[in-house]
Formats: sequence, C-alpha cells, structure tokens
Amino acid sequence: MSSCVVDLPEDIIVKILCRLPVKSLIRFTCVSKRWRSLIISDPKFGKSHFQFASQQKTLRRKVLLTSYPAVIEPGSTPNACYDGSWKKWAEDKFITLFQSLDDKFSVKNFTFPSEEIEDLEEMGSCNGLVLVGRPCRDHYKSLFIWNPSTGFFRKIPHPSFRMKSGRYFLNYGFGHVSASDDYKLVSVVPAPNDMLEVHIFSLSANIWKVITAPYSSYPCWVNRHGTFSNGAIHWVTPCGNKTLDPVIYAFSLAEEEFRRVPLPPVLWQNEEDRNPTKITTLVHLGGYLCIWSRKCFDTQGGEVWAMTEYGVPESWVKLFQFNIHDFRNVFDVEQSPWDLCFITEGDTMVLRLNKELLWIECRNEEKPVCSGRYRLEKVQPKLSNLAFYFRATIYDETLVSVAE
Repeated sequence: MSSCVVDLPEDIIVKILCRLPVKSLIRFTCVSKRWRSLIISDPKFGKSHFQFASQQKTLRRKVLLTSYPAVIEPGSTPNACYDGSWKKWAEDKFITLFQSLDDKFSVKNFTFPSEEIEDLEEMGSCNGLVLVGRPCRDHYKSLFIWNPSTGFFRKIPHPSFRMKSGRYFLNYGFGHVSASDDYKLVSVVPAPNDMLEVHIFSLSANIWKVITAPYSSYPCWVNRHGTFSNGAIHWVTPCGNKTLDPVIYAFSLAEEEFRRVPLPPVLWQNEEDRNPTKITTLVHLGGYLCIWSRKCFDTQGGEVWAMTEYGVPESWVKLFQFNIHDFRNVFDVEQSPWDLCFITEGDTMVLRLNKELLWIECRNEEKPVCSGRYRLEKVQPKLSNLAFYFRATIYDETLVSVAE
C-alpha cells in the first residue's frame, strides 16, 4: 500500500495551527523554518491565535514569579523587605530570576534574553506581553517588553523626564488599545507650573509622546503601579483627605485622557484620622475593575470589591470580607508579612507571604479555606543580612508579539 502525503494550502495549515495550544505549537517550531517563523515571529499569526483562544475561552494563564535578593538595613526588622526599609544589593550583583508556575504547581525557569538583568522587576502584563524594567524613584534604568512563552523581546527607549529631583515617585502602567491594536506604556510625573506630564510609549509606533494634564489629577496616588482594566490604567487617591473624597483616576489609553471613577462611599464614611482606609486597585482575572480596602495600621484583613458594570458607581459589589486570623491553621499570622496579589476568575484570592503563595477560597459567609499553596524553592545563596523578595503576577500564555 503506497503512502500519500497531502500538501495542504497555507491558509488551511494556519487555521489548524490557530486551534492548537501554545505548548504544542512551541514544540512544532522544530518542524521547519517556515513553521518556526510563523509561530514565533509572525505578529499576525500571534494575534489570530490569541483572538481564537480568547473567543473559545481556552487561554491558559500562569503565575510569573520574579525574585531577587535584598539587603536588610542594620537595625531594621526581619520583615524589612516588605515594609520598605530594604535596599538592593549593590556590591555583589545578583540577577533577577524569572519562573512560571502553572495550575499544577509545576515550575519552569526562564532565561531572560538580556544581559541587563540586575534588579529587574515585573511592571505589568497584558495579553501575554510582560513589561520588565528597573523603575527608580523618578526615572527608569531599563525597560523591556517580553513574552515569556515565545522569548519575544524588545528594548524600550528611555523617556526624557524634565524633572529629576528625586522628590517624587514615578507612576506607571501598561495595557492594550483594542481599536488600534496597540500596546502602550504610560509614565506619569509632575511637571512645572502645577501641571502633570503623561509620557506615553506606543509599541506600534516605537516612539514616546508627552501630553499634559492639571496637577489636581495627581494629588498623591496610593500605588505607583497602575492596574489595567477596561482599556484604562487605574490609580487610587488616598483616604484621610478632609477636602477631597478618595477616587480612582483612570487614564484611557485610547482617548489619552484622565477620568474619575467613583469609589463606594461606604468604604470611608466612618473614617478615622489616625487610622485611614487604604484602597488599592487589583487585577481580577474576570476582567472587572477590582479594589482592596483595608486600614493603614491594621493588617488583619480587609474587603474586596468589584465594579460589575464598568463606569457605573451603583454596580460596586463586595465580593468578600476576610480576616487574617481565619488562617491561623495555615501560617503564623503574627509574624508573617503578607500581601494580596490578584483575584482569579472564580473569586479566589492569591496571597503572597514570605516565600509562599496561598490560594484562599472565600464563599459567602463561610470561613476562608486554603485550597492550594506553593513554596518557592531556595534559589539564592545564604548570606548575612540578605533577605529574599519576590513578586507574583498573572500572564497569559500567548504567541503575541509586536513588530518594530
């Protein structure tokens, strides 16, 4: 019986490949140079594959772990790397380590495609592209766009900030404009004459542009890292201001302008001057704009709210309220510094503490339950005064790239 090789048309092959998972496609890059170029380097194919996976709800999401050592200042507490009284190791250079963690807790180590790998941080992710850099107080030392799934990598030129006094903090965010299929990095800094400079980098145009806005849009945002949701980057103003109610400032990436998004008034109606409420935006994998509310000087728990209809103040709903003492059987709540990383599509909280990630299920009035935990492997040498610090965020496993 003779064998028969069917030579399929190119468009049919592309349609078939678009329906396969990223993991399989990466293996198929060894079939031929054409397949490798298509899968790894073709932005059009990467976009088509992402759109199909999004429509079919087959996108795989992984946790990106970014870890690096930090030196504890003399006289500081053992938890100093979490309360800000730590500094980066300066004399002996230690590289930043990147790892992925899937839903079965299997770990993959990445080789970052640049020699500039000291003190890098993950600064945001969108559609599988991760913004990586070294954001200092008032400037950047390095900026990159990276797809961990394919190795796609681009260095971003540094913006030119007019003010470099070291007296303000650089605020930033990263997201996607659906209408123009462009990815944008936004950096917000004060400018002379009580104005605000918004530096916007377009990946498709490969240039920075600068627009100005009234300084009143920037009283003092709680987090430097803005959260991307519904086409905009979001920051929260602090509570405790007797003249201004706390509000979310959203910068639309399409219109390139600020707008205000109201917060639930119940969060600060009984505000105490000595212990104000701290509100920060969160990543919710269901696509909602999400916030975490807790007291500044009370780390015992908090409330998580979601805006179920974007831009509609009446659509804020409280997803859950939790107290850290409910987790006494999971970890030492008195000694372990912790942070809330993100919320899954199923409304599961992912907490970071010491060298662990915890998946916490909160259902109605029932007690929170720990449904999963992962402890980071020891990846740094033991040295005196050396603490271990890591971040955890979510990224989509995609083939997305952006041509220069």
